[in-house]
Amino acid sequence: MPALVAKVFRGDREESVHYGSVAVVSRKGELTHYVGDPDFFTFVRSSAKPFQVLPLILTGAADHFGFNPKQLSIMCGSHAGTDHHREVVLANLDRIDVSPDRLKCGVHLPLFMQMNGEYPQNSEHLDPLRHNCSGKHSGFLALTKFLGKNIEDYLEVRSEAQSMVLETAAKMYGVDKSQVLIGIDGCSAPNFGLPLRHTAVAFNKLAAADGGDTDINAGLKRVKAAMTEFPEIFSGEGRFDL
Repeated sequence: MPALVAKVFRGDREESVHYGSVAVVSRKGELTHYVGDPDFFTFVRSSAKPFQVLPLILTGAADHFGFNPKQLSIMCGSHAGTDHHREVVLANLDRIDVSPDRLKCGVHLPLFMQMNGEYPQNSEHLDPLRHNCSGKHSGFLALTKFLGKNIEDYLEVRSEAQSMVLETAAKMYGVDKSQVLIGIDGCSAPNFGLPLRHTAVAFNKLAAADGGDTDINAGLKRVKAAMTEFPEIFSGEGRFDL
C-alpha cells in the first residue's frame, strides 16, 4: 500500500500528510528500490506524452511535415499556455494545414495564469491553443492526417493513430498492449492505466534513448533532445520540466 512520503507543517503543527509510492528500476527493467507499493495501479496521465509522440517520428510524419525540435518539444509536455507556447502550437497546426478549431482538448485557465494568481479579463486566454495538452493534440492531428484518416476521429480509441500510440507506448512500458487499461484523460485523449513500476521502465528507456530497437532508439533520442533543448517550451519558465 502507499507509504507516508511527506508531512506539511504550519508553524510547529502538523497540518497534513501525504501518501504515495515510488518505484526505481534498473536498465534491465528490474525493480531495485521502492517506497510504498511499486505495483500501485495508476493512470500515467501527462507523463505519457514523450511516448505518445513516438509514432509521429517512427512513421516519418514528423519529417514529412518538417517539425523542428521546438515543435516536437511542445508535443511532449504540459506547457504553461503563454503567448510563446500558443505560437508554437499554432505553427504546428499551420504545418499540417489544420485549423485550431479542430483541437478537441477544450479550454482551461492557462497554467501561467494559475501560477501567477491571474484571472482573464476577457476570453483571449480561454483558448484551446493555450490548453496544456494542445501540443500533444497537434501531434495526434498530424499523425492522423499523415495516415490519410479523418481528423475528426483523431481521439477515437480504435482509430489507426491511437492504436499506433497505444502499441508503441506499451512497448516503452514493457507490457503487452492488452495489459494496458484505457481511460479518457482530462483533455479527452485516451490515456493508459498500469502498475507504477512500468512508468519507471519507460522513463529509463527515454533517459538512455534505448528501447531495444534501432528505429525506436532513434525516436527516443529525438524526443529526449527536443525536451532537453527546449525545456521552456516543453514546460514553461518557473516550473519543473516535468
